[in-house]
Amino acid sequence: MTLLSWPRPEWRGPFFLRKRKAGDASARPDAGSSGSSISHDLPRGRRHDLDWLRVGAFGLLILYHVALVYSPFDWHIRSAHTFPWIREALLVTSPWRLTLLFLVSGAALRFLCRGRTTTQILTARFTRLVPPLIFGVVVLVPIQSWIEATDKGFWTKGYISWLASEFSPAGVADGVPVNHLWFLVYITVYSLAAVALMRPRLVAAIEPALERALRGWRVLALPIVYLIAIRVFVFPHYSVTNKLESDWYNHTLSFGAFLSGFLIVGRAAIWRDLERLRFASLAIGACALPLVMIQDIHPGGGAYHGLPRALVFAIEQGSVIAAILGFASRHLRHAASPVLNYLNEAIFPLYLAHQTVLVAAMWFLKPAALPATVEALTLIAITIGGSLAIYEVVRRIPPLRPLWGLKPSAAPSAQPYARRRRLLAFGVAGPVLALATVGLAIAAYPGFNHARQYLSELGGATARDPAIFNTGVLLAGLMAALAGAGFALAILALTKARFAAVLTAVVFAAAGAGLATASIYPWPDPRHMAINLGLGIQVAPLLLLWGLWRRRDLSGLKLFLGGTFIAMAVLTVLTKHLLFPGTVNDANVGWWERAYAIVLVGWVAVAAVVLDRRLGAEPSPEVIHAKN
Repeated sequence: MTLLSWPRPEWRGPFFLRKRKAGDASARPDAGSSGSSISHDLPRGRRHDLDWLRVGAFGLLILYHVALVYSPFDWHIRSAHTFPWIREALLVTSPWRLTLLFLVSGAALRFLCRGRTTTQILTARFTRLVPPLIFGVVVLVPIQSWIEATDKGFWTKGYISWLASEFSPAGVADGVPVNHLWFLVYITVYSLAAVALMRPRLVAAIEPALERALRGWRVLALPIVYLIAIRVFVFPHYSVTNKLESDWYNHTLSFGAFLSGFLIVGRAAIWRDLERLRFASLAIGACALPLVMIQDIHPGGGAYHGLPRALVFAIEQGSVIAAILGFASRHLRHAASPVLNYLNEAIFPLYLAHQTVLVAAMWFLKPAALPATVEALTLIAITIGGSLAIYEVVRRIPPLRPLWGLKPSAAPSAQPYARRRRLLAFGVAGPVLALATVGLAIAAYPGFNHARQYLSELGGATARDPAIFNTGVLLAGLMAALAGAGFALAILALTKARFAAVLTAVVFAAAGAGLATASIYPWPDPRHMAINLGLGIQVAPLLLLWGLWRRRDLSGLKLFLGGTFIAMAVLTVLTKHLLFPGTVNDANVGWWERAYAIVLVGWVAVAAVVLDRRLGAEPSPEVIHAKN
């Protein structure tokens, strides 16, 4: 989760408690190694290959968790569609994916140590890892746990009651689940352990010795021997629990990978050998994979106390990791790109959010009884899209950034139009909150009929927890009004079209007032119909189009706004039975309403993101004034 770059010619980590003379060989971690100094041999730029590996491994993790929904394993939530073959398909990545992530995380810690004292490194790790862990355990994981308990019949009450039970003294004493955040727990503990263990003289002694031990073909063979040993002698006794206090096989595997990444990342000879053996490693892994699958499903796989199974599993594990490291070092080390820069920052929030979004989305989709392929593709799209939407929101709200593992944003004075852009952030946050509110409210309403029932019923008397929907709608209404102010100010900054800006702000304010009133007076209270004020937002795309018309650099946004207005007009004509009467009826009105609602609020988030980036690229008023 940290900056990846090559160490300086003399690595000065947090453990150097006194200065050494320039000629003191013990001051260099590569002292005693053969050949020239690694720090002089290698470029000092960022290791983009390790960035790509981290992003890729987390991307595979998301797909892995989607696959678990359809697997025969007892996961948090399962689809009605189950495929036994997924058990073997998961073995394509499960032997090595997390081990690779721990190795990359160890390398990241090594780079973070450069030029920092022990106090600084511990502070950096604490502020980056602990707030997201606490936030995730308190906010994100309970949603998953409640849906799982409800789906499996362990809990029949609402979400508010679940929270009260989960965080009561008895519930806390029984243990608070961390679910997918176990990885964050382990990284935090491993970082502390590495800081304590990796003293400078020890590192200076181990690194060159490790480089000599892993020379040539041994860079592939020796790690495999270690993996075989722990698989044979440790795994049968401890297995994998993901519980820190008893997960000894996982510690020997994952902490070993973590320390390996810490120690080898700056050793050029090791990386040269990994590159040279990359095809051999890939060939061995390709041969071992079908054997791993056969051993897993064949009754004889456990013969000889499971020794053959352990051997092929460890060989697959070690050889694939070596192949990935070799190919990545060879081809991706200098592969910088805007996409990588974006994903580098987004990956931590995506990791935090994805499983909660996934579990909630599956709970939402399950009653629809979609075909397996449609359901799976929809689930993937919602999981990735929803997680990215959350990232786009939280990155724009400074107080939320530390809770999602993001570094503090730049000082407001350094950002052009900072205050206007903060208002536009509500244009992204509002739709995301509305979507999350609807998902949670539906999950809290057993038997809710998507085809026949209106969304307003989620906050009505028949709902189990109407406060979920009504509170979310109230907050979304307030955000809509603030977003309207942001859109108006953006128009003024970009084109100075005052009349269009004022009308845009008025339309959004009316929509916000309608949503807030409807949430205070839930259905079937007649005052709930104030929600119709929100329909005025249908003309907002036209107002924005009018206000931004003179900007030639916003042609894509203008095309999008025009298309959005047409889509809402078509949906209005159909749902009001002005054309093709009978197309929308009591048997499908709910689906039409959901499609209309997605278009009605979804376009706001897209427009807010585009205008935020446009304002960020504009010269600030101060710069323009200085030039004049």
